[in-house]
Amino acid sequence: MVETITPVVYGSRARWAIAFLLHVVGATATAALFGAALGAVGALLDAPWGRAGALVLAVAAGVYALGELPRVTATVPQLRRQVPDWWREFFSWPVAAVLYGAGLGVGFFTYLSHGTFVVVAVGALASGDAVVGALVVAPFGLARGLSAARAFGVATQQRSQDLVDRLAGSPERYRSIANGGALIAVAVLASAAAVGATDGWEAFATAALALAFTWAAVSKTVGLGEWRRTLAAHGFPAGIESAAVVGVPFAEALVPVFAISGWTRASGVWALVLIMVFTAEALRAWGRFGAEVPCGCFGGREPVSPPALLLRNVGLAAMAVVVVLRPPPEQVFSWPGWPAPDEYLPMVLVIAGLAVAVSTAWTAIRWLGRGVRP
Repeated sequence: MVETITPVVYGSRARWAIAFLLHVVGATATAALFGAALGAVGALLDAPWGRAGALVLAVAAGVYALGELPRVTATVPQLRRQVPDWWREFFSWPVAAVLYGAGLGVGFFTYLSHGTFVVVAVGALASGDAVVGALVVAPFGLARGLSAARAFGVATQQRSQDLVDRLAGSPERYRSIANGGALIAVAVLASAAAVGATDGWEAFATAALALAFTWAAVSKTVGLGEWRRTLAAHGFPAGIESAAVVGVPFAEALVPVFAISGWTRASGVWALVLIMVFTAEALRAWGRFGAEVPCGCFGGREPVSPPALLLRNVGLAAMAVVVVLRPPPEQVFSWPGWPAPDEYLPMVLVIAGLAVAVSTAWTAIRWLGRGVRP
C-alpha cells in the first residue's frame, strides 16, 4: 500500500500531499463507521454485558498477547487481499486516494499481521454504544492511513521498491513487543473492570450464540460454491448432499430467528442439536481425513484441525447450555412496535430507500471487484 501513495505516482509532492490527506481521511472515516456499526450491533444485542463482556475482552486480549510470542500462533480473521491496484487507473486520483484509505480502514478486509485490531473490534462491540465504538476503532484507521507518510521522500520507482524492501525486511520483534504490551494492558484493565461488574452471562450467551449461527448461515449462503465443494469432500450420498446445501444454512439461521422471536430456550436447544450433529460428522471425517478435515463452518476455505474444531464446538455447546438453563430475564432482541397510521408513509419510504441502497451497494461491490462497469 505504501508504494501506491508516493510522490512518484502522483507526479509531485504537492499532489501527493493532497492524496495523502485524502487517504488518511478515507481510512479514518471508514474505521470510525465500522466501529460505530459494531457499537450499534452491540446495543441491539443488549451490550454491555457486564462481567461477561469484560472477561471476554480480557480473554481475547490475553490470547492475542500470547500470539505475539515466538513460535506461538493466534489466528487473525482476515481476507488477506490487497486493495485493487486498478482503482488508480479507473478513478480520478483524489477518488482513488480516498478508496485506498477506505479499503484499509476495515482491517479484516485486507492483511492483518497482529491480533490487536480483533481485540479493538471486540471492545467496540461490547461497548454497546455507536459513539464509543467509533472512537475506539477510528485510531486504527488513522494509524494505517498515516503509515503512507513514510513515502514522503520517494521520487523514483527504484526508491519506491527500496522502501517496500526495507519495510518488508524490518524486524518483526519490535512490532510484536508493542502490540503485546498494549494487549496485556487491555487484558489487565478488562479483568479489573470485570471484578466490579454485574453478571451478564445470560444476555451474552444468547447474543453470542445468535451471532455465531448467523455468521455460519450467511457465510455458507454467500459462499455457496465453496460450501458445495466442502460438502462434496465429505462424500455424502447425492440426496443428502443436495439437501444439506440449503438445509444446513437454513437450520443454522433458525437459532437467531428463535432468539429474535423471544423463544430463547428453543434457540439454545436447537443450537445444541446442531452442534451434536456437526460434532458427530467431525468425528467421522476425522477418521477419514486424519490431521485436518474440510469444514466451511464460518466461510473458511482451509481444512481445520479436528481438536480445534471439537474445542470450538464445546465452547458453543457451553453457551447453548447457559441459554437453556439460564435464559435472560428480558428478551435480548426486540422488534419495534407497529407504526401509527401517520407513520405508514415514512415507513414505506425508509424501506424503499433501504432496498435501493442495498441494491446499489451490491451492484457496486460486484463491479468494483471485477474492475468493470455494471
